[in-house]
Amino acid sequence: MPLTSPEIALGSLFAIVLALTIAQIVYHSFGFYRKAIDREVKSSRYHAIDGLRGFLAIGVVLHHIHINHHFYLTGGWELTPSRLSTLFGRGSVAMFFMITAFLFWGRVMESKGRFEAIRFFQNRVLRLVPMYLVSAALVVVTAMALTHFRLNVPLDDLATQIGSWLLFTFPGVPPINGFPQTALINTVFWSLIYEWKFYLVLPLIGALAFRWGTSGVALGVGACIALFSPSQVEWYFVAGCMAAMAVRTPAIHRMCQNTFATALAIACTASVIYWQPLVYSPGGAALLFVPFLIIAGGNTLIGLLSNKAARLLGLLSYSVYLLHNWVLYLASRLVNHYVPVASLPHESYLGFGACVVGVTVLIAALTYRFVEFPAIQARRSASVTESHSRHGDPCPDGGGSPTQR
Repeated sequence: MPLTSPEIALGSLFAIVLALTIAQIVYHSFGFYRKAIDREVKSSRYHAIDGLRGFLAIGVVLHHIHINHHFYLTGGWELTPSRLSTLFGRGSVAMFFMITAFLFWGRVMESKGRFEAIRFFQNRVLRLVPMYLVSAALVVVTAMALTHFRLNVPLDDLATQIGSWLLFTFPGVPPINGFPQTALINTVFWSLIYEWKFYLVLPLIGALAFRWGTSGVALGVGACIALFSPSQVEWYFVAGCMAAMAVRTPAIHRMCQNTFATALAIACTASVIYWQPLVYSPGGAALLFVPFLIIAGGNTLIGLLSNKAARLLGLLSYSVYLLHNWVLYLASRLVNHYVPVASLPHESYLGFGACVVGVTVLIAALTYRFVEFPAIQARRSASVTESHSRHGDPCPDGGGSPTQR
């Protein structure tokens, strides 16, 4: 039998509490993370969004845990009957898209038409590529291991297959070395393609908006999405850009802070389950725009998004997002080797899912420290060096916030 929505709700609550507890332990146990979060708290940032990232990443993990159960029951990797589970996954990815558009459209507005595209792309490569390559390499090594490292396809075909996975799967997701479940080892890379498409068009859209006006460009973009997008997820990038403009209005910013706004954010999010259950639609974007704007305006949902455990999960969110499916896939195969996953009692499977969440957070703490952070520092150092070079300073300071994104 599939998991019911009440079971999903209770199991998810337990997993979220476990993730927050582990994050709190990591924060108190390692000076590196205490320093990182304390700097973040003192810096000028959209603090509620920092915490939101962590919950969104855990939401995607939970979504895939539920889909994984459905997969072992039916053999199909597809949405489950639970609308709550769908909101966890699609709603979280949609808000990730809004965060991307919100932050970078804000930078375009602040640049007043002087957006430095080359530097922007350099920064995006340094921020996204290192951890992505680690996660893609795990897919390749896992597929090769599960085919016993025996060459099952011509060598040039294998090289092409591996290349597709290393290039953010833009060319596709071919099975590696003939392993048919390669795409199930990590199912999240598709969303990064949309991120990169947004980055590629951002300088052009920014230039057009400053020349022809934001309203005209917005109408053109909206028409293109409505007519040509098969997924409709691009509406969330539009919603993020709109939030970036709206939150800079003092009256709107003030309205986001009160208790009514908190209730409205919760109500609009819950309404997606009933009125836009598939989430990826103009209506879904309109509904989720409201809570996102309220959070971007500084509403922490009664402190839920501003506590240090949530901030730490936000710091780890990229690694959590890229690693969790790999952890889930291998853990499920291991369990299924001894006890069929489909035969597990629901409470046992949900406990297994919570363990996957916990292990993923712990691994992400390692990959952030030793993969993401060095690249962030390199990006920061390059930016400081360039800034000082422009001012003739031969001794640039390579420091800076370790959480700058």
